[in-house]
Amino acid sequence: MADGKLQLSIVTPEQNMVTDEVDQVNVPGTEGDMGILLDHAPLFSTLRPGELSYEKDGQTVSLVVSDGYVEVTANRVTVLAETAEYSGDIDRSRAEEAKRKAEAILAKGDLAEEELREAQKKLFRAIARLEHTSE
Repeated sequence: MADGKLQLSIVTPEQNMVTDEVDQVNVPGTEGDMGILLDHAPLFSTLRPGELSYEKDGQTVSLVVSDGYVEVTANRVTVLAETAEYSGDIDRSRAEEAKRKAEAILAKGDLAEEELREAQKKLFRAIARLEHTSE
């Protein structure tokens, strides 16, 4: 690992999205957004749907992640996300349709607890995707 760099790994169940040496990582934690720089204290946290970005050599790369975990140890940042996609790859019409479907399910009311959690999860993911894509 190069001096002054963080080793970043972003992994989903489907693929290894990123393995790179970076200057900074910003993650959407369930307790708030976190900025991680070199020599950050060790931590383990859950993720919420939102934008994860990292900076490398003055360039910022953005992804949208949903649910998962982030671990920081010895200048290594490991993100295990349920889903991750680069902001530029998001299909806006598909995200809008997912949002409509989740809202329709939630509007029905009288859902079992598991159905409610799943519909909310889909809604939050769709909103995060829509917030980080261009018109």
